Amino acid sequence: MSCVRRIASRVYKTRVTWIAFIGVLACAIFGVAHGQNAANGATLYRANCQVCHSPDPSTAMPPFNLIMTAANDPGQITFAANTYASQMGFINYLTTSDLADLAAYLATVQGAAVTVDVIEYYNASQDHYFISSLQPDINALDSGLFPGWARTGLTFKAYPQANPGASPVCRFYIPPVDGDSHFYSASPTECAAVQVKFPAFVLESSSVMYIDVPDPTTGACPPGDIPVYRVWDNRSDTNHRYTTSSAIRAQMVAKGWIAEGYGPDLVVMCAPE
Repeated sequence: MSCVRRIASRVYKTRVTWIAFIGVLACAIFGVAHGQNAANGATLYRANCQVCHSPDPSTAMPPFNLIMTAANDPGQITFAANTYASQMGFINYLTTSDLADLAAYLATVQGAAVTVDVIEYYNASQDHYFISSLQPDINALDSGLFPGWARTGLTFKAYPQANPGASPVCRFYIPPVDGDSHFYSASPTECAAVQVKFPAFVLESSSVMYIDVPDPTTGACPPGDIPVYRVWDNRSDTNHRYTTSSAIRAQMVAKGWIAEGYGPDLVVMCAPE
């Protein structure tokens, strides 16, 4: 069932009070390398990257294999350098062409699809849940930069970059007047509908991660995937929870939350194992 229909049933205030966002925001600059010199990229990788990421970047252990998210994406290298400036000062000496070459090299060595953990947090004072696979978000919450948030111990997998058959996941920030939370969808149609119907919602990313999607009629996931369920709190302070546990979904529904998804089992996404 579409979240748009759920949200549309609520009465929203027409005046939006724009205050500093309390939510955790993560931004990335994206670019694509086309027809670049992967051989030069290999030389640059050996000179600047392998000391942390190993000689073969496709086999480095997490979190170091996050470098593979920069395959064919020089903008992701720039984002990483801005995030970890003390470790990536060498980027100041690389040209735009060098960055594209490095991204092109990473694409040539990409092996099995890289996955990341989508980590769930809970804020007891708000009774809100939040998920993220982004390291800046995780660092901010784990360090207490945003007080009140704690890990629940629950995670599921997603892809940090485009993967065959996977759908990009959009992420909206819902301003405090409507909930001070975040909304995720792996349906481009639903993402577009939310953006049109609720312009006060801030589209933080059209592809914050990638994940498989269920059959829209049956709700069945691709073989080997785990169903991800979404529930809405059915309150004026809108919040959603995402979980792979049908037992937790049932507990939330028993508390008055409303299950949303596709097929008889109401599945909203499909996580790789």
